[in-house]
Amino acid sequence: MKLRFRIIPLAALILLATGCATMSEEECRMADWQALGYEDGAAGRGLDYMSKRRQTCAKYRVQINTNTYRSGRNEGLEVYCTELRGFAEGRAGENYNGVCPVDLEGLFLRGYNTGRAIFTAHSAVQSLENTIHDLELEREYLLDDLTEKGARLIGNEASRDERISLLADIARLKTRHTELGIDIDNLRFELTQHQAEYQAALSRSPYHP
Repeated sequence: MKLRFRIIPLAALILLATGCATMSEEECRMADWQALGYEDGAAGRGLDYMSKRRQTCAKYRVQINTNTYRSGRNEGLEVYCTELRGFAEGRAGENYNGVCPVDLEGLFLRGYNTGRAIFTAHSAVQSLENTIHDLELEREYLLDDLTEKGARLIGNEASRDERISLLADIARLKTRHTELGIDIDNLRFELTQHQAEYQAALSRSPYHP
């Protein structure tokens, strides 16, 4: 059975994406520590974030309400430490900071490891595709150079020494062109294997992105 993601309100996503431990004096004095703890927990942030907030507000002689913050953070972790959120984090290549409570971590990691396997497989495909693209471009440039040097070789303006040099350059470029062709063929074969692994990882996933 495929699981589907719960839709998260855009405002909540923006809040989680832009959360920052840096706070102004006014923010420290007006802070809702329950809400800030919830925000940090729902974003999967470690307790070091609370320490950063404490240090920032201490500059303004404002003390963080630790108990209230922790209470909010625990509630936020219940949002973060789900199987589907774990899948989303792993699929995006995010690191897991070990923040989930023991009773929630198992399901979170089940989703996370599945998503991470897809991310790893997809990254390997993208890396090979980029490498092949770069080698194909180099091969095209070599053909341009070969065409130019070939035209100079058969022209009437090149001296004997220049012709000897051109012949050596052409031989070197042809060798490189052949080597690139072999490398590209090998990488395409490897790419086919990794594409199959990526598709297999997708088919094993019980989640819909």
